[in-house]
Amino acid sequence: MSRNNPFCLSFGKEPDRYVERVDAYNQITETFESDSPSSNCYLIMGVRGSGKTVLLSTIANEYRNNKKWVVVSLNPGRSLLEMLAAGLYENADLQKLFVEKSLNLSRFGIGINLKEVPPISDIQIALEKMIKVVNDKGIRVLITIDDVTKSDEVISFASAFQDFISRRLDVFLLMTGLYENIYMLQRDKRCTFLLRAEKIIMKPLNIIGMKNQYRQTFQCTDEEALKMAVFTKGYSYAFQVLGYIMWENDCSLQEAVPEFDERMSGYCYEKIWDDLSDKEKEIITLLSENGKMKAKDIADKIGVTAKTYSVQRDRLIKKGIIDGSEHGVIKLALPRFEEFVMVNNIEIL
Repeated sequence: MSRNNPFCLSFGKEPDRYVERVDAYNQITETFESDSPSSNCYLIMGVRGSGKTVLLSTIANEYRNNKKWVVVSLNPGRSLLEMLAAGLYENADLQKLFVEKSLNLSRFGIGINLKEVPPISDIQIALEKMIKVVNDKGIRVLITIDDVTKSDEVISFASAFQDFISRRLDVFLLMTGLYENIYMLQRDKRCTFLLRAEKIIMKPLNIIGMKNQYRQTFQCTDEEALKMAVFTKGYSYAFQVLGYIMWENDCSLQEAVPEFDERMSGYCYEKIWDDLSDKEKEIITLLSENGKMKAKDIADKIGVTAKTYSVQRDRLIKKGIIDGSEHGVIKLALPRFEEFVMVNNIEIL
């Protein structure tokens, strides 16, 4: 086959072949574009490789091409408020507006020093004025933060954003993160507004959508394409990895499995496993050995009460690692994760 592989192994990059998350996309954009938005913030949560960054990027790129929006992407490891101010100012059209309104931002290393106007000394006040200028021109501000974790910078930014909302500014926030990282951020008393923020939990990709993408790419039968789609369990990164391997090697699904296991282990599963607690690892190990299991059987095996097990179960579902959609039982949600767990436990022993 051609070397132009339509699948991608890089996290966050929008590949040529992917399955759109229409429901999530529409929910976010319809809310943000409403005349009276019900929420100015969306949190996109999911396991590593579930497509969080691709969804965020798709929306951000769409708005970058819309003159009624300005988009600023922030790095959670840096000074977020100063990055936001710099991101707004680097827009040539907005620069003119800030100068016309005599905003002296020189104290933050931005723009020119207007000697006749004293510089603004507080970054939050400066941003409030900047956003107000932008809004007065009928332009809304979208801020995106990918892979957020709890830190002093993120907490400071979240507090400022909450203040912007209370002042009725047209500013919107789209953040992605692992469930456990966003949970820790929400628990901080300075970020309580995030508890009320709308949440998108990344669900498995649509099986029919995956089947159609595979069939179009490999020119195979519906039956073959469906087997490939089912094999991935709707896990976004697995959809890309399987397609990538089969394209590169021009091989069958069965022939792709060994390399699939190797790549998923090194690129994804090892990190997912390392992030689990000891009790979570016990539950995952039991599921790897037994397949579907009932709640009582798992609680008895790991020696906890039904209430404690219920908390663990809920966390693993929200993390995207187990599937609780079938009444009374749970099973692993990630493709061939049981093989990884069994091999990993053998190596540890």
